[in-house]
Amino acid sequence: MPRLLIAAALLFFAQAASAAEDGCGTDAATIIAQAYPTAEKTSETEFAIDGARILLPDAEEGFGERHTVACRAWPSYPERLLVAVPLITEESELLTVADLELLVLDASSLKVQQRLRLKERIVDDAIQTKSITFDTARYQLAPGQIAFGVRLAKEGSSRVNPFEEVSLSLYVIGSGRLQPVLDGIVVISSGGEWDGNCAGTFDRKTRTLAMGKTGRNGYADIVVTEKASSSTTAVDGKGECGERSHKSNAASTRVVYDGKRYSVPEAMKPL
Repeated sequence: MPRLLIAAALLFFAQAASAAEDGCGTDAATIIAQAYPTAEKTSETEFAIDGARILLPDAEEGFGERHTVACRAWPSYPERLLVAVPLITEESELLTVADLELLVLDASSLKVQQRLRLKERIVDDAIQTKSITFDTARYQLAPGQIAFGVRLAKEGSSRVNPFEEVSLSLYVIGSGRLQPVLDGIVVISSGGEWDGNCAGTFDRKTRTLAMGKTGRNGYADIVVTEKASSSTTAVDGKGECGERSHKSNAASTRVVYDGKRYSVPEAMKPL
């Protein structure tokens, strides 16, 4: 298997292990019951509310379920717990559609302090959701204003045309409500085409975010550093599958807050 695909697989399992270590534990059902008082519990791992399904993490399934509730403690504010709730509104063999509701809870009582529902944030067809995880790196946007991130990982269903994309969105609590400040920047993208055996070409980009100087609108600029790599695999003269790889120099882009949101360049937006 080409090294780019191996790297993608290792990243997935690392993210999954992290999510398993910092999940909802035994509190998932209690969280949903308190956040959605009219929800009906239809099984040990499922609730129904207003035509939507909510799936709880199943300890026996591990991290294999794509659309389950996800939780994470917020290190910057230890008294708060972050929860992501996919509300599945449409489901078939070819299509899954779900709203995504983000909750900020009191970590002790599990009572909802803030919530934000993102309409049809999940749309799975040929490209499907792989995972929804929180990013709690210290995104210090302004004094006393720290954002948290949500990473939405997606993957293609084609074996010979592999595709992976991870987008990052940032949210803050401001003016008494939870609100988005950065709506989807691709931090990992990889894809390629191969014959299923050896010959193929593969490309991968990774982006990291760092807080820069404070801009004119009071929020810090975000410095995005991009690294790109590519590889080609082919059968050599000895009949063995060989690989040639290339890495480009890192490039940086400054993303600026316009008073409402960070303006993400078109080339960095998710598909």
